[in-house]
Amino acid sequence: MSEQPFTDAAGTAAGIDLPIAFRGFQELHGQAYFDYAFTLLGDQELAQELVDEVFLALADRWERVLTDPNPHAFAWAALRRTVEAEQARDEEHRLLIERIVFAVVAYREEAQELIADIDAVTTDLEVGVSVAAAVLELSGAKFDAVVLRYLNRLSVERTALAMGIDERTVRSLTSQAKARLRARLTPRRLLHPGPATPDQE
Repeated sequence: MSEQPFTDAAGTAAGIDLPIAFRGFQELHGQAYFDYAFTLLGDQELAQELVDEVFLALADRWERVLTDPNPHAFAWAALRRTVEAEQARDEEHRLLIERIVFAVVAYREEAQELIADIDAVTTDLEVGVSVAAAVLELSGAKFDAVVLRYLNRLSVERTALAMGIDERTVRSLTSQAKARLRARLTPRRLLHPGPATPDQE
């Protein structure tokens, strides 16, 4: 979804001599982290700045990161905290809603799994607005998995790698998320009372 690739602006500018293992880790996750931050914040420069900030913080305590049972999940949590802190400064998640609407409209074919069987809305814009509102109601890992899989269009494998979880968990999270979205978006059908039974009379 991003209009520009992730670059290691902070590390390059500072001339930091980082461990090869860290550079590999950064290369592996940099683009996915950038895309996630850009999707939620809607600002390329801000997304780049925050991702650089996260990687510099990770580099500063790289040995601590490596001792964690799951370094990928540790790093993802650091990114998520940083993005959430920035979101808290944005009124009513306005930019997030706009970005999700844009993503659903622009990539409707890829997002089809999220909007299948939803016949309450008729136009792309209405679909986008409805899905945006429903996605915002998701919490934690479900929200992250939906953004990475359907809005950033990452594979199950890449999503799992970025979040530091296994592929089965990604599939479970997206399945649960889709069920919630469909329950939220599918129009409720009115129940019409049938003939009264003897004990109802």
